[in-house]
Amino acid sequence: MKKLDKIYTIPKKIVLAPMAGITDGDFCLKYTDTFGIVCLGAFNLDFDTDLASKKICNRGRKEFIYDLIEIDQKISSEIEKAKKSNSLVSVNIRFNDFSKAKSHIVEISKNADILELNCHCRQPEITYLNLGQNLLKFENESKLINFLENIQKLNLEIPIFLKLRANFLKAEELIKSLDKVRGYFDGIHIDCFNPGKNHADLEYLKKIRENFPEKIIIGNNSVNSVESAKEMLEYADFVSVARCVLSNNIEWINKM
Repeated sequence: MKKLDKIYTIPKKIVLAPMAGITDGDFCLKYTDTFGIVCLGAFNLDFDTDLASKKICNRGRKEFIYDLIEIDQKISSEIEKAKKSNSLVSVNIRFNDFSKAKSHIVEISKNADILELNCHCRQPEITYLNLGQNLLKFENESKLINFLENIQKLNLEIPIFLKLRANFLKAEELIKSLDKVRGYFDGIHIDCFNPGKNHADLEYLKKIRENFPEKIIIGNNSVNSVESAKEMLEYADFVSVARCVLSNNIEWINKM
């Protein structure tokens, strides 16, 4: 168990989800004593993902753009600030070349509580690299395995989570894909995206829970009240929120 006990015993079950270009240390400090875990990022750890993010920014979306030469110092500073919110800190990362990301991952692990590999982003500049949600496609199986095998070889002292999106693949396909890398990660942070619906796909989440009972699961999507949080917590250890935070709908969180 890699510091998992510290996570399981967190009394606060609401997590601040990572939001590109938004969730940095200063943002987390606005919500001191609110969340059990705050997620920073996504942060880019190599040239390819940095360039992709710059292209995303050029069409008007927010991204974190940091000088790669100073990335270790910058992320360390963001983690230090986020910890002052009295939450555990997860860092969501993207990279295309592990050899370029390796040293940055090691540095992040010295300060963060969780390392989260981004298998969720659907921006075309990222998926073009067969990253983000495309990492979970069958044809990219070897790439995902390579990433996780190399991270495991680092013998990090913090748990590894995967940030995923539901309904990009059928539940059975995702389960099959994750089963092949089961031994390389400790937790699943899943956006229960439900196409065409304004509520989370809890049936999808239930299938993930049933097939990965040993993993810590953070559910996400459409949680904006005590009631919706409790519904998701039937199949998850934690639930994460984003949009309700941006709309300042957070009073209910303190009632959990």
